[in-house]
Amino acid sequence: MDTDDDVSALEEEEVGIWDPSPAPSLGLRQSPSSSPDSDSSLEISSSSDEEENSSPTIGSETSPFAVQECKEEYKNVVRYVIQSARTHTTEKEKYVLYCVEVRRFTVLKKGLPPADTLGYSNHKTRHKKYASFERRYSEFHAVYNALMESHRSLMEEFDGFPKKVIIGNFSQEVIAERCKGLARFMNFVHEQEVLRRTAVFTKFLHESEVKISDHYLLLSQFEEACPVIENTFLLFYILHWDTGSLICKLCQLIVCFHALGNYEKSYKYAQIALRKFEMLGNNKICNDLYMPLLCFCNSLWRILGKDRTTIKTKIEQERKERKEEGVPNLLDILRDEITVRYLH
Repeated sequence: MDTDDDVSALEEEEVGIWDPSPAPSLGLRQSPSSSPDSDSSLEISSSSDEEENSSPTIGSETSPFAVQECKEEYKNVVRYVIQSARTHTTEKEKYVLYCVEVRRFTVLKKGLPPADTLGYSNHKTRHKKYASFERRYSEFHAVYNALMESHRSLMEEFDGFPKKVIIGNFSQEVIAERCKGLARFMNFVHEQEVLRRTAVFTKFLHESEVKISDHYLLLSQFEEACPVIENTFLLFYILHWDTGSLICKLCQLIVCFHALGNYEKSYKYAQIALRKFEMLGNNKICNDLYMPLLCFCNSLWRILGKDRTTIKTKIEQERKERKEEGVPNLLDILRDEITVRYLH
């Protein structure tokens, strides 16, 4: 799940991942912006720390190929927060959806507050925006049961998973207690590397949204696909997902925003994708996407009136190395990848 490469501060600002505002105080509160059909809108947090020995990199130029290292040591803190819960009704059933926010803070290691302290206002922090997803209690419970079967010794250290209730599961009290317990469960799993790398947990985090965005992309429903893919990219970024998955999501965003005529947004994500490939060096991850991406960027740069010198040089280098005549369309490659993935 974890990726080796760092993401530059320039990169974060470009797509709005970094929010320079201070981290909010976290705790249980009633949200004033509850939706009309929601039983509750609650915010609860539990902490989970994820350390990185390497420091973030700072881009010294606007070029996607320029990266400069920052010498200060940082610590990444990841938290799962139950941001809200709402009642959802269908023709067949009624149930509660719990909205999980996945947040990451980057703080200086020097002078860190105690691990159980949530207030970072007196420390140098960069509070990032968050990814979010909605899940039913039964889905959380299925993950809990699966992990109890596969890693019982570790899971027995966790006490307090919300119990099933027969009556009153739509009450404010039950929802509030479940929000707390489910947030604690998510953060406990994240803290245990063995648990957070399990297939059952990783699928729980993103599988539903990936299927939805894949469906939209295959049907050329780009407007519907953009917010779902963007949220998944943020989730992968926050959790340091593997570089291949990040690049694939970036390429999907590039073609979707381009199709919608939002060339500036497409350009910003294209810059990040090119930097990712530069960080990979000779690594062949997503190698089939690189040449189509370069050709796509060449066209995009031309539309926006950007300097294409570096892009053209890269294309010529790749053509000499690959000795290939035609270059497939980036969108076609992405759709083929989706089709192959579901066939297997």
